[in-house]
Amino acid sequence: MRTVNSANLSYAARFASLARLIRKTLLLESATIYILDTERRMFSRKVCSSGPARLLICAIPAGEGAAGRCASTRQPLSCSREHLHRDETTAAPGSTITCLPIFHGSRLMGALSLESPAVSPLPSWGVTVLHDILTEVAGLISTMEISERSSRRVQHLMTLNELGMALARPVPYPDLPAAIPRMCNSFGNACCSVLRITGDVSREEQVIIQCGRRSRPQRRSLLEIEERCSQRVLSTGTPYLAIDVVADEDLPPSCICVPLRGEKRLIGTLTIFGKSGRLGVRRNFDEEDREFFEGMTNLASTALVAGENNYRLSLLAEENDRKLKELSLLYRVSNAMHSTTMINRLIHLNLAALVSGSPHLFERAMLFLVNRRSGFMQGMLGVTFHQAAPPPEPQHEKDENLFSRWEISEKDMRLQENSDFNRMVMSTRIPLDRTMNIPSRAVLDRRLMLVRGKTKRKYRGMDFINRFQLSSFAAVPLMAKHDAIGVVIVDNPLTCKEISEDDLRLLQLFANQAGMAMDNSILYNRVENANREAVEIRERLLEGERLATLGETAAIVAHELKGPLVCMGGLARRLTRKEPQGSREWHYARTISMEAERLEKMITEILFFSRRTTICYTTCSARAIIEDSLAVLSGSLEEKKIRVKRRLAAAVPDFLGDFQQLKQVFINLFTNAAEAMKNGGALSVSAAEARLDGKRAVSLKVRDTGGGIPQEILPQIFDPFFTTKEQGTGLGLPIVHRIITNHGGRIQAMNRPGVGAEIRMILPVEPPTKRD
Repeated sequence: MRTVNSANLSYAARFASLARLIRKTLLLESATIYILDTERRMFSRKVCSSGPARLLICAIPAGEGAAGRCASTRQPLSCSREHLHRDETTAAPGSTITCLPIFHGSRLMGALSLESPAVSPLPSWGVTVLHDILTEVAGLISTMEISERSSRRVQHLMTLNELGMALARPVPYPDLPAAIPRMCNSFGNACCSVLRITGDVSREEQVIIQCGRRSRPQRRSLLEIEERCSQRVLSTGTPYLAIDVVADEDLPPSCICVPLRGEKRLIGTLTIFGKSGRLGVRRNFDEEDREFFEGMTNLASTALVAGENNYRLSLLAEENDRKLKELSLLYRVSNAMHSTTMINRLIHLNLAALVSGSPHLFERAMLFLVNRRSGFMQGMLGVTFHQAAPPPEPQHEKDENLFSRWEISEKDMRLQENSDFNRMVMSTRIPLDRTMNIPSRAVLDRRLMLVRGKTKRKYRGMDFINRFQLSSFAAVPLMAKHDAIGVVIVDNPLTCKEISEDDLRLLQLFANQAGMAMDNSILYNRVENANREAVEIRERLLEGERLATLGETAAIVAHELKGPLVCMGGLARRLTRKEPQGSREWHYARTISMEAERLEKMITEILFFSRRTTICYTTCSARAIIEDSLAVLSGSLEEKKIRVKRRLAAAVPDFLGDFQQLKQVFINLFTNAAEAMKNGGALSVSAAEARLDGKRAVSLKVRDTGGGIPQEILPQIFDPFFTTKEQGTGLGLPIVHRIITNHGGRIQAMNRPGVGAEIRMILPVEPPTKRD
């Protein structure tokens, strides 16, 4: 008995010592101690005198086998080996099994099974010995249960601590509800856990179930039981412990449903099913389990509430950050809009702002301007987020986006203009009729229109929608005072992202700013054009007066001098043919002939400049004009060792002009350049496509290395009779200027001091409709 009471031994060793003591004392074949579970429904553990000194797992229900019947009747009984349960210790053939109940007070704790030979029954004195031993066994079982209960409470506290640490880890809130049932199964030794989060104004009801492998076939039945338990708990607000819920062996017999409490309200329930016992047997939960799962639920509630609050704060922070970026973008674009009056740059800025940035607001943007005379809207520009330059980032950390101006470069503008999408937009004209298409309705009704992908079929004007493969899109008018001057159309064709209310709100604010900026730009350009036209008219009037006087004088001079000069020149040339070459008389005659020829050329230029010439328009090629002009002067250029550099772009368009007059322009410019490069040099001529007043044009440049034009005389080089040459007439560049301006073009002289001069000309592809 000392061994039994030794605190250094495990309970299993003590039970084994008692079993061996009984077998040895009573001269039995074997002695087995069976221990009931906490519910007193079956024998769950046993210790045999002939086996190892440890508690063996068994599952002998009350009423089955010798030990089970002894427990159900609470009386001793004897039987043969044929009546034993499969988990009872096997007896030898012919032996007798005697089972005695073990009581601790009035509480049944277990049973003692004794195997004795049939020829050697239990002696009478053994009954007295067994009474004392059974009392000792009952006390030992009670002590073990108290110890196990204390250990289980400690284990529950440790498990709650581990669960709290697991829930305290950073888990994204959308993933947290699914993690809680999984943790309950892991930490609570449950076969199935169901988390139900009630819905409210801001969210829908969620039901998350996590089942073990063996419980998955009963998923639907478990959800039905959970729903009934959850409704009861939500109505009462108290935990609910259900025992022997169903008789089906495949379903867990017990469940616990605990309310999830948030901030002064119930936010849902947590239901845990089954309890895995030894040998996989599921048993009912008890009050200790209920307290344990209440603690788990409190931790889960705290984690859910904290996670939801943090998630809402993060969403609010993201929303505020997004609004700040949108307002910053709107301010910067507005600042950029009001910093320029160029309508073309404004259009590019407007559309680029809608599709640029990260993340971009929209993926495509189109602008159509209204032409009320024709009754159509003309496509002006189309931009995608692939072509839009990103907004500039602050150069220093202290810089703020609000104080940085958004600029768009010429390169970015050309990239947008040369895209296939922009060409498609520019080739599109939309009838200004509200019954035919959505953009017209937005302009005429002066309101923003949103078309969803599912509802676009009910609108007329599907040609426009199909042309650009529009699904969901928005059309917002650009308002100038009380009238719409255009419409902006935006959509997201790649990601098919729906246009939100926030996107529409920002789009409307943007359109208001863009409309005012474009209206101001149009008014400013009108005033500027009117002022420029007034200045040009004044200059033309003054020039006309000068030319009228010059023409009268030139006509008189030419009439009086041309006859004698022709006569003098002819006679001088005849003398050079008669006199011996190299003689003094021959030199005199040759000098007279050359001077007469120079004077004749001067009179011809004066007559050309003084009279109004007629332009004979034909289709001209810049390359052909340049090559013909160089061919005329090729000998002179080679003689002066002047290299010719041609930079003629392949895509230079043909244009309408007077081929001979334009050839005269290049001959005059090449001649001036050759005269400036007396010791040789480089003559560069280039041609490229350009735009003049928004229309297609041809850019022409002539550059030399003759040292340049003195800065002080640069403004006077196009004035008639102004020259710095000893034998010049001062009419070469004025004639060039007149021919270019008569063709509706522009000419400008650029000086490179110490290097050379550059003459820049630009001619329209189509002739001007009105010529002065």
